[in-house]
Amino acid sequence: MTGCWGVKSYENDDAHDALDRGFERVHGDVYDDLMDDGNPLSFDQVQKQLASPETLAAAMDLFEEEAGSNRELWDDLDRLGYAGIVVRHVELGVAVADDLKATAAAFLEAEAIDWDEPTLRNLRREKEIAMLRR
Repeated sequence: MTGCWGVKSYENDDAHDALDRGFERVHGDVYDDLMDDGNPLSFDQVQKQLASPETLAAAMDLFEEEAGSNRELWDDLDRLGYAGIVVRHVELGVAVADDLKATAAAFLEAEAIDWDEPTLRNLRREKEIAMLRR
């Protein structure tokens, strides 16, 4: 499947790009320095340290610039990208508004993408939906 390279919702090109650009927009050079190969922190550690409501808002804004603001016109990968951004921020401990979590969960519940590893994806998707419903 084009654009997806893992089983987590944020492991697709649209979500990953929006997340990266959102962190960079909010944190600028600090983010770039932390993402440098010479920094001993892992990718996850950097994002956990910097994730905030501001990075969520920036990533969502950047995502909607690419996907468009009319969600009725979004395809499955667009909906997955949206959900991925929300899921990642929830995983990182950011307080996310209930309406964003509900929309992301609904997108995941309606997901109709053929995955290379459907069993792994289904398990991961159920975990993400449960996390969003808490």
